[in-house]
Parts: sequence; structure tokens; C-alpha cells
Amino acid sequence: MSERGMDRRDFLQKLGLTGLVLGVSGSACGGGDEVSARQGGASAARPSMSAGPKVGLCTIAFQELPFQEVLQLAHDAGIDGIEPWGKPDHLPLTRTDDEVRQARDAIEAQGLEVSHYGCYVRLGEDLEREKVSQVQKEANMARAVQITKLLGTDICRIWAGNKDSELLGEDDWERMVGDGNKFCALAEDAGITLAIEMHGNSVTNKAAAAVELLERVGSPALKLNYQILNNSEDPYERARTAGPHVVMVHAQNTPMQGRGQALICEGAVDFQKVWDILHGQFGFEGYFEIEFVGGETPEQKRAALEADAKCLKGIG
Repeated sequence: MSERGMDRRDFLQKLGLTGLVLGVSGSACGGGDEVSARQGGASAARPSMSAGPKVGLCTIAFQELPFQEVLQLAHDAGIDGIEPWGKPDHLPLTRTDDEVRQARDAIEAQGLEVSHYGCYVRLGEDLEREKVSQVQKEANMARAVQITKLLGTDICRIWAGNKDSELLGEDDWERMVGDGNKFCALAEDAGITLAIEMHGNSVTNKAAAAVELLERVGSPALKLNYQILNNSEDPYERARTAGPHVVMVHAQNTPMQGRGQALICEGAVDFQKVWDILHGQFGFEGYFEIEFVGGETPEQKRAALEADAKCLKGIG
């Protein structure tokens, strides 16, 4: 039962998912048909026996380009869905309702769907350069939920804390849980899932700590955005631990040796194996999203996008 007194079945009813089997670990991203209906966003759901993940693009990958140009690149690369970057000049919280609808229409005009909305509201302490008052933070979360709904999707990406989990004190946990209770209340009322970015300088640098945060908050609206984290923990064990709670994946890879941005199919992590874990063990059928692409020139970045899209479409 969540802080709002809404249990999982009530939350699923709000999302229009009544009558579905409640699956893995009591999470809202359970197995089979439920995941097919939930994790593909508000538009068309995938069949329960998916051949592979839907392929998405985070528009931050081309933050130097106008939003419309990124959509064209995504269309040309055969991408399925878009995660709009929630900062200037793509889709910040300051956009009006009409501007958000125009962005949604532009996405749909390219034959794409909105996979998720990528905002930067943070549970607990903000990053030093992003300090806002508690009142403003709560207003930002409310606006992010509104934008998510206007975009026609039901997943909004957020963040948690500003330091690695090993460095957190109980006061840090209390602030994150307090924000989690407030933000999830907004999300539950709107039928939105909040997916926490799994990232360094955050409680989610370790999958077990990320799951602990979800358990402390106790809302069916709070889930995880899986991504690898170099030198933090084994990516496959990370996927197994987070798996029951994962509703989206940011796919990026590191070279076999050295540093930098590798093509997804040529890096140190096998994303087919990540899919096998998340899909095979936990029924995940959502998006694998290209978050960043390699290359310096526009031509190199476009070639990397096309290669990464082809890689992800070959998973299954």
C-alpha cells in the first residue's frame, strides 16, 4: 500500500490495466501481458511474446540540433520512439501546453511515438548547480507530470540524490523518501510512472540501493530506468537486481579497452544478454533507448546512430 492509500490493483485500474495478471515481485512491471500493456507507453502495446525491445532515441544525443531535426534523424534511422530531452532547447518544463502538444504532433508526424519524458527533477538534494527551493521542486514535478500526460506517454524519468549510495546518511534517505512520497502522490493521481535514472552520484549507483529506495517509498508509481555504470558493479548482476522494477533502458556502451563512447554492439557490455535477463526473467518489453552516440562530426554521429539502431533492432 502506498502513502496515498492506493494499492497496486487500484493504480493499475487508473492506468486501464484491470483484469491483467499481477506478476513478478508485486511490481507494476510484472510479467507477460501486463508488461506488454504498461511498458510500451500510452500508445500501441507490443505483443507479450516480443521479438526484441522497442528502439528509442533520447534527443539529448543530438542536443546541439533543433528538436525537429533530431526527429528527422530518428525517422531516417528506423527508430520507434523518442524520449524528449527536458532541457533547452528541446522540451524544458517552461514550455507551454500548446508547445508541448506541437512537439507531440511533430513526433507523431514522423511516425514515432513518445516513449518517455526525460526530466531532471531530483528526489532529495539537488546538484549544486541546480539548487531550487522545495516549493519550486514540487512545482517542477507537477509540471513534469503534466507534460508527460500531454505527450501521450505514461513514464517520466527522474533522479535521486546527489551522491553515491555508500556516502548517504540517514538524513539523505529521509529527504529522498519524503520527496518520493510527495512526487509519487502526484504520479499516482495522474496514472504516471516515475522512472529513476540509474546513474553515478546518485543513490542508484548500486542497484540494491536503488531497490531499497523504492521499498522505502512504497509506491507502485516509482520504478527504475536501467543503465550500465562503469566500475560500479557487474552490468548483468545490476540488471538481475533491478529487473523486477525496470520500465525503461538507456543503452550506451564503453570500449573493450580505454574510455569513450563505443557503438552499442561493439562495446564491453553485451546488450543481448541484458535483454535476455530483463525480458526472459522479468518480462520486460519496453524500450532500449540510444542515449548518446559516438563521433565528432554530424556525419559520424549520424552513422553511429544508424549503427546503434541496427544493433538494437537485432536483439531478440
